[in-house]
Amino acid sequence: MRYRLKFKFRGMQIWLTAAARYARLPQVLLPLVLLAVACSNGAVTGANTAQVPAQLIDPMAEFEGMVVDGPILEIGSTSVSVRATTREKTVCAVSYGPTTDYGRIATDDAMDVGGHKDHHPVLIGLEPNTLYHYSFGGIGPDGKVFRSPDFTFRTLPADAGALPEPEGENLAALGAGARVLAASSNFGGGDFAGRWGANSAFDGDLTTQWSSDGDGDGAWIEIELAAETHVTSLGFWTRTMGESAQIFSFQVETDRGEVAGPFRLSDASSVHYFETDLTARRLKFQALETSGGNTGAVEILVYGSPVP
Repeated sequence: MRYRLKFKFRGMQIWLTAAARYARLPQVLLPLVLLAVACSNGAVTGANTAQVPAQLIDPMAEFEGMVVDGPILEIGSTSVSVRATTREKTVCAVSYGPTTDYGRIATDDAMDVGGHKDHHPVLIGLEPNTLYHYSFGGIGPDGKVFRSPDFTFRTLPADAGALPEPEGENLAALGAGARVLAASSNFGGGDFAGRWGANSAFDGDLTTQWSSDGDGDGAWIEIELAAETHVTSLGFWTRTMGESAQIFSFQVETDRGEVAGPFRLSDASSVHYFETDLTARRLKFQALETSGGNTGAVEILVYGSPVP
């Protein structure tokens, strides 16, 4: 059985045909993989059709030679961080789901836009105490494709000691009228709305992150809520790059000079919630203890009610 894909490249309509095993690659990589293989074998020369011989690449065999460390999993109850190191700079992704049909994709959150050796995709939207399947794969600069066999993991049971997600609206969300006032920095000098900008910590999208530009323990971010609020709960999900960029504890300072914390973050696998008793419209979240580097947050949440 063979797999056929149609897409456009530089104005050309291209059909690529390859072995069915390519269909199991992360779909975000598939067009790039097939085109790279076709080009490396002279199949794309301006004609409308490129035939890729099925025997060119064995992704499973390439996996062992390319991945030198990992995949190593940091398993939570609703998300899993995956770490792996490749021998060369590669572009990687993880397919995952409750069966070997997978159904979801997690891409790398490393800072550079090209290939790299240290990979750290995060699998989100998981159910506690549930078995999942995943496959780690990618493509190298030479066009070689690699893919792991099917692996499995089981998420942790819901932590009985952890605070559940509070009821009510997240008042720190941009959609709820909150806005970012300032931040210690954004990675690469970008603005709040950029790829790693401060808005990413309040956009409700768990696939985006705010990253400082190497601020480590000095990272901070300040928001203004839509109205003066009695803040009863906070949520914080720290970003991490494995050996760096993780916040272990933080505090919050209000525009009235009140300080709450320190709040400890036991891991970087999900949002951690904390009870508070603050009244404020402006809140400044300050990192205290970190692993250094490009510290920041996947998401920051605030719950409470407007002050009459």
